[in-house]
Amino acid sequence: MMGMIASFFRVTPKALQGLKSNPDEAADLIFEMEEIEELELDIDKSWHGIYFLLSGVADIDQPTGGHIGRAVLGGHELGEDYGYGPLRYFEPSEVAEIYNELKEISPDELASRFDRETLSEHGIYPMNKKWTEEDKDYLVDNYDFLLRYYETAVKNNEGMLLLIQ
Repeated sequence: MMGMIASFFRVTPKALQGLKSNPDEAADLIFEMEEIEELELDIDKSWHGIYFLLSGVADIDQPTGGHIGRAVLGGHELGEDYGYGPLRYFEPSEVAEIYNELKEISPDELASRFDRETLSEHGIYPMNKKWTEEDKDYLVDNYDFLLRYYETAVKNNEGMLLLIQ
């Protein structure tokens, strides 16, 4: 079993508008175009742990609009369900808003929030009830990638697509 992996894709405003006009083309864009693969960030199965350390919320079904967890599980739904929900997107202005919040939480700050007992207690994916101290680097490293990815998107005035599959 592969599990649920989170992928992020930076997209130009023009490409994003095209996708919003033709949501059925989203699958083609993500799964078949080499250009988009070069712009992909895969944070593997770390998404729930990062979400939890950012927001303090374990329940992934809770609305994310009001807190920083939306950086991982937010966005506007677009098109069909790919198994763990539809593709989601952020406009460039939303990417900038999220990055302004994210940059206040350094990788070291995120690391300081890591408590294996708390993550295990809440059954945070993917380790569920078996988190160890060694898992901290996995979450912090992927968060660092995510933070830099958002920064690049802001510098390039790009929107973002999010997919968990």
